Amino acid sequence: MSAEMERSRIRISNSEREQAIARLQASTSDGRLTLDEFTERSQAVYEAKTFGELQPLLSDLPQPNERIRPASVDSLELAPHGSSMVRNGQWVAPSHITLRPKASSMKLDFTNASIAGSQVDIDVDARSSAITLVLPKGSYAEDSVALKGSSLANRVPYSDQLGGVRFVLNGRLKGSSITIRHRRRFLWWTY
Repeated sequence: MSAEMERSRIRISNSEREQAIARLQASTSDGRLTLDEFTERSQAVYEAKTFGELQPLLSDLPQPNERIRPASVDSLELAPHGSSMVRNGQWVAPSHITLRPKASSMKLDFTNASIAGSQVDIDVDARSSAITLVLPKGSYAEDSVALKGSSLANRVPYSDQLGGVRFVLNGRLKGSSITIRHRRRFLWWTY
């Protein structure tokens, strides 16, 4: 008898039922399950006695902390005008991003973003704008940006200790600023 068949016959504990319910709740919060599906599957989890009965209820859901990366997004263009724009939390960061702000402020926080590859190319054409890029821990940035009445502060240049995602910035700034940094912690909150 295979190990998988053996496991399917093992009875589940209350703790394992609660873990399954938590996974169903997370999938409902993500929009993967409707409330009716959640109710139906939750009831079936509480009625399940073995792993074999539990497995079909969870087989079409991602594992906890598993990131699903949509493959269809390969580029993104953001062009706010006289606005403030923030991207943070979980979002899809494609391998090529174009930023064209005019009289705007932008903050792109890549800390929890799903990043498709090992490099993100960012083309910038900013006028009278302020841009902040918050990179994931271990990532670094290389910049080749033409400045005219502008400033660029790269606080995460390449280092031997950094082996994460490489961010490459190209383009030009006119009367603008870019700050590239990692997430900061101050007491109990992050920004």
